[in-house]
Amino acid sequence: MTSQPVVDFIITNPGHHAAMIKPVVAQLVDEGYCCRLLSLCEFRGLDSPTIMFDMPGVEFVRVIPFHFRSPSSGGQQTGTSGQQWRRNIVRRVSWELLLKRPLARLFDQKPALVVLPNDAAFPYDLIVAMLKATEIPFVLMQEGIRFPLPGSEGDAYGLGGAAAIAAWGEGSAAYFRRSRGVPPETIYATGSPRFDGLPELDFGDEAGRIKADLNLGGNTLLFLSNPIDDQGFCTTEEKLALVGRFLEGILSLFEAPDFRLVIKLHPRESVGDFQAMVKERMGENGRVDGKRVTVMGGGSLYPLFVLSNAAIVLASTVGLEALMMDVPLGVLEIPGTGFVYDYVEQGAAMGLSWKRPMAEQVCELLTGTVCDKQAVQDYIRYSLSTIGEATQRVTKLVKDVAVANYHERI
Repeated sequence: MTSQPVVDFIITNPGHHAAMIKPVVAQLVDEGYCCRLLSLCEFRGLDSPTIMFDMPGVEFVRVIPFHFRSPSSGGQQTGTSGQQWRRNIVRRVSWELLLKRPLARLFDQKPALVVLPNDAAFPYDLIVAMLKATEIPFVLMQEGIRFPLPGSEGDAYGLGGAAAIAAWGEGSAAYFRRSRGVPPETIYATGSPRFDGLPELDFGDEAGRIKADLNLGGNTLLFLSNPIDDQGFCTTEEKLALVGRFLEGILSLFEAPDFRLVIKLHPRESVGDFQAMVKERMGENGRVDGKRVTVMGGGSLYPLFVLSNAAIVLASTVGLEALMMDVPLGVLEIPGTGFVYDYVEQGAAMGLSWKRPMAEQVCELLTGTVCDKQAVQDYIRYSLSTIGEATQRVTKLVKDVAVANYHERI
């Protein structure tokens, strides 16, 4: 047995999962801990961030060495019971054939602790069951904003029996206590390490390159989509129709020569599907020059905030990031649901309703005066307990749980 506990970290996303875990891993190895990074990125059709974790004291393991499926989930959610049944069968088979045995071999080495970004969505739900069966504790490191989902999947987030939950702030802590019924003594308000260095970062040079590449003018609207179809709010077709309806609602804004629209997608969304939708809704009869609407899949998000006069979200953590970057935020109403999360409820964002002309509302949003700046700052403090000390807080929490289990075993 090593002189220090071994801590495993599991990720499925090479972007925000890696960004929030890396500072903690770096601090742990600096203090002599052994860390293993178990990447399931290829299982999701993504490339593992091997270079990011190329540091002494870190063992990087790609659990499967090949892309299991396409990273995009676009066009897959039909909302039918048959589709869900087939999806569950594929998941169970892929778990049995691809993930179960290699993970079992890794956990046979008995790490003192496993750190997970999720304990409810597939395949984390089955990983949690495996950890319980082998009596290996885990810490849940909150991956994004939390709100109840209309479907069952993911709605059990936080209920997997974590030894501790590293929650972003009081807003999330209250969610876990009230909505989830999680024992209060297991919840710690730590902030998120991925935001610690944000205030000091300079995105000017990259923003300049993007502005030139996209031919952006002085009035840019950033639409930040996310897989609300996977979250259970609608089917993929309904999501594309919703965004298309929004685009048609703001056609008059393109009469201003400097107005540009950038649609930034989540990695699990299909660029091709969105481009086809934009062409269908906005490109007919030359209504809008295609160069003034850009659909982006990959690429950096923060430089886009620098270039944008306002941002619009559906149901995503990026809304909080927009507020942190001092970008006015709008939340588009989802039919049958309303405004997801509490951005609008807490006065930090403008709700874009279908009861009023959409172009009129977006014009108000672009002025930057619709939300009180003090309310926005209060909301950020409510959402994040710290910006700057999260790495230290999460690292201490991980060490405390790991050491306690390590000494209990020896």
